[in-house]
Parts: sequence; structure tokens; C-alpha cells
Amino acid sequence: MGTAILPTGPEPEEVDVTQFYVPSEELMELDDPQVEAAALHTQLDSDVWTVACGGLLVARRLAVHHTEVLRPVLHTVIPKLRTSMNSLRSSLCKTALLTCQDFFKTFGNELFVFLDEGDPSVLHTLLHKAALDKPFIIAEAKRTLQVMIDNLDVNDLVANFFLARVDSKNDKVRAVVSECIRNATEAAWKLHRNSDSEDSYHENCVFIERIPLLKAASVFVNDRQPSARENARLLLQLLKTSHAELEAEIGDANTENTEENIEEVKDEDTDSWTKHVEKALGKPTAVKICKLC
Repeated sequence: MGTAILPTGPEPEEVDVTQFYVPSEELMELDDPQVEAAALHTQLDSDVWTVACGGLLVARRLAVHHTEVLRPVLHTVIPKLRTSMNSLRSSLCKTALLTCQDFFKTFGNELFVFLDEGDPSVLHTLLHKAALDKPFIIAEAKRTLQVMIDNLDVNDLVANFFLARVDSKNDKVRAVVSECIRNATEAAWKLHRNSDSEDSYHENCVFIERIPLLKAASVFVNDRQPSARENARLLLQLLKTSHAELEAEIGDANTENTEENIEEVKDEDTDSWTKHVEKALGKPTAVKICKLC
């Protein structure tokens, strides 16, 4: 066998990738955002990963400080962001995830139209990066999903995006989905409990999607992934608690419920919870579910 030929020439310069990981609060305004925005597409399309990272950093600065300059070109920037998120180069992928976080914080519900667009979509990419990539990418992708939950309408996320992915064929992705559903449902319930509106439960996914959420939990309790089973248990506890409180609100919306009254309702409503689970899942499944919470 011949001797392997080693590459010649100067060693490539080491790149300080931390320059691309600037925290959102430390991002500076741009001197000429219009000019930077005009050059953004060329940077994001570059085959040189450091140039692409630089373009993503510009996109982040536009999102944080020059929203109205970035908004008109979002529909062309986000496909390029998806490409960077799916890059095999970890530094480019992480920079794209940080960019995605800033976009969620800035544009909120405006990004719903982009979540399932493209192949792979933004949401598909986030779920798979949070399940299947390198550890530090997994951590960043999970942070990005939480930022999405914190800044987009959680009811819409649960009803139209997360519940549709309960039956993912990949067990690690299912575990991430279970965590997202639990976190989003907890966020929705906190919004409901902190709301001054008497009719707030009509706009709450814990109320509207109770049966689909129960069905999702019944799938996850049998999952091969321990984290999916734990998320299912925590979700069931939340659903049981919310069931008692929501039933009390619906039954007497004009009566103020003290903490003592709510605890009494919880004790008296065990049979109501059991019947609710049986109606949603059937008696055999309900028996197992009711033993867990």
C-alpha cells in the first residue's frame, strides 16, 4: 500500500467561534441597517461558514434593534436560516439556533406561518436537533423550543403543532415532543390562573384540548423513553388539578373560589376525574391512568 499523502501548505487559522455566540442583550445596533439587510442574503448563501455565521449575527442585530428593516424580508431569510440550522457544522448550527431564538422573541406569533413551512421545516428541525444531535446542540435546540413556547401562543402550539407529532416514529423525538407539550400546557395553565377574565378558560388549551392532551399522555406513559413517561406523569397531574378547578369555574363562574374551596372541590371531584378519563380513553386505559395520578 502506498504512503498516505499529507496536505501541504499553511495550517488553517483557528476561528474564535464565541464571537458568533453573543447574548441577545449584548447585541449592538447597526450603523446602516438598510445596507446590512441588502447584503444579508449574499452572506447567508455563502459556502464559507464563517461568512454565513457573520450573516446570522447581522440578522440577530436586525431582529433585536431594527425590526422594521428585517420584517419585509423574513420570508426570504427564514429558508436560509433553516439551511444553517441543518448544517453539519456545529458552530453554524448553533449560531442559527441563537438567531431563531431572537426571531421568536421579536416576531412572536408572526412566525407561525413559517413553523411548518419547508422540508425540513423549522419545527421539524428543532425537534430533531433537540433529540438526535451533539450534546451542546441538543441543549441549544431545547432552549430554542422553550423560547418558542415562551413567546408564541401556547394554545396554538399545542393544538396545531405539538399534538400532531405525538406519534413520531422516532422515540427520542417523541420524548422531546412530550416535554414540549408538558411545558406548553403548564404555560397555558399559568396564563389562565393569572388571568382576570372570567371567561379565560374558553381560550385555554387545558380546557379546549383536555381530551387530546389525555390521549397524548396515555401514549407517552407507555413510551420506551423514560423521559417521555415522566413527562406524561407530570402532564396527567396537571390535567387532574386543572380538571377540578375548571369544573368549579364552569359550575359557578360568579362565585369566587378561595384556596380552601378549591381543595374541597379537588377532594370531591375524584369521581368526576375518573369518569372524565374513562369517557376520553375507555375504562381499561383509564384504570392505569388513574393509578398514576
